[in-house]
Amino acid sequence: MPFNNLVSVSPFALRRIVMSDVVKFLLVLCTVMVTCAILTLPFALLPWWIALIIDVIVVVTFLVFFIRNGLRKIPADPPHKAIFVLLGERTNTVINEGWHFFPICPFVSDYILIKTEKVNYDLPEQQVRTPDKAMVAIKSSITFIPGIDNSPGSFLSYLNSGGEAGVKKILQDIIDDRTKTWASSNTEGPASWTEAQSMKDDVHSVLVKSILGDALPNIDSDIPTATLMRFLNAPKSPPTKYDATKKNGWAEIKGDGDWNWDKLQGKFDGYSVEKQKAIKAAIKQRREDVRAIREGKAIFGDVSLGITIIRFTVNDLKVLGAVAEAAEKEEKENRERAAETVEINNVADRAKDLKTALPGLSSQEALEIVQTERGKISKKVIHVSGAQSGLGHDLLGLSGAGGLTGGGGMPTGPTSGSRGAEPKMTKEKTKKPFVRPEDMV
Repeated sequence: MPFNNLVSVSPFALRRIVMSDVVKFLLVLCTVMVTCAILTLPFALLPWWIALIIDVIVVVTFLVFFIRNGLRKIPADPPHKAIFVLLGERTNTVINEGWHFFPICPFVSDYILIKTEKVNYDLPEQQVRTPDKAMVAIKSSITFIPGIDNSPGSFLSYLNSGGEAGVKKILQDIIDDRTKTWASSNTEGPASWTEAQSMKDDVHSVLVKSILGDALPNIDSDIPTATLMRFLNAPKSPPTKYDATKKNGWAEIKGDGDWNWDKLQGKFDGYSVEKQKAIKAAIKQRREDVRAIREGKAIFGDVSLGITIIRFTVNDLKVLGAVAEAAEKEEKENRERAAETVEINNVADRAKDLKTALPGLSSQEALEIVQTERGKISKKVIHVSGAQSGLGHDLLGLSGAGGLTGGGGMPTGPTSGSRGAEPKMTKEKTKKPFVRPEDMV
C-alpha cells in the first residue's frame, strides 16, 4: 500500500496525514463490504448452499476485479517516481518504482508519474551587447534531475513549474536575464568585447549563482564576488577595466600593460583577521562549488523548481558580426606575419651556414644558392657556339620572377617552380655560327 511511503518534515504533520488517509481507506473498505452485501441479498431466499456458492462467486469476482483494478506498476526503466493522488487531491506521498496497489483507481486513489532520469539541456544561444556595442554570443548547458532527496514536496514544486518543459523555459529565462545584466554591468561585466572573450570563467560563476540562488552561501562583503575571486586568486588574476575605474577603485592598470591590486589590498588589510579568514574561506568554497557544478559532480537542490542541479557549463563565448570578422582577419595577418618571420630567419641561418662551410663565398652568393635550393629562383646555362674553335662559351644567368637583375641583383619573388626542387640546367645551341666582325673581311 502506498500509505506506507508517507514522508513528512514533522511528526505532527505525519500523524495528521496518516490519520486522514486511514480514515479514507476505512471508508473505502466499508463501502466495498456494503456493496458485496447488497449484491448477495437477492440470493438469500435460495437454499443456503446455493446462496453460499453464489455469494462466494460474486465476492471472488468482485475481489479479482478490485485487485486487478488497483494493482499498478511504477516503471523502473527509465526510472520513475509517482505522486499519490487520493480522491483527486495530490499528496506529498512519493511512491518509488515497483508494484503498488491503488484502491478503486482512478476514482478513489490514483498516481502521477514523474520520470526521474537525468535531463541534459543545451540552452539556446544567448546574444548580448557589450558596452562597446559588440555582439557576444554565449552557449551553455545544464543537467538536472526532477525532485530533491528527502524533500517529497519538491515533486509537487516540479509539477507546479510545468514539468520538464516548464522547468527548461524558466531556466532559459533566468539565464537570459542574468547574462544581459552581466554584459551591461559596470561592476562585474566586461568593458569591451576583447575583455569579454577572456571572462568565460567569470560569466560561468555569475550564472551559477543566478541559477542556484540561496543554495550557494552568500559572501559577506561589499566588494563584488567576481572582483574578490580575481583578487584572491593565486597568483592574482589581472583586473578588468571596471576594477580600475575611479568609481570602483579596486585596482590600477598602467599604460604599459602593468597592473596592481594595491588599492583593494589596502582595503582588505583594513578588515579584521577573522573577517579576512571568513572571506577567503567563502571564496574558496565558491570556487569548489563552481568547479563541481562545471564538472558534473554537484548536487544542488532548487526548491522553487523542485529539481536537483548536477551540472552547468558555459560551453562557448564568442564575438559575432563585423567585429568577429575584423578580429579573425587581424589574427590571420598576425599568423602570416609570424610565418614570414620564421621563413626569413631560416633563409638567413642557411646562408650563414653556407658561408661558414665555404669561406670564399660572399653573402650575396650564399643567398643566391639558398634561394635556388628553395626554388625561389632558377639557373639556366646557355651554350653559344662560335665559327672558329675556342669561340664557344657558356653564359650563366638567373631567371624567374625571383632571379637576379643586372648580373646579380637580390631575388624579388618566387617563380612557378616547386619549393625545394633542384635548379633546371638546360642547354640551347644556336642554329647559325657566331662570327666576329673582324673575321668578315
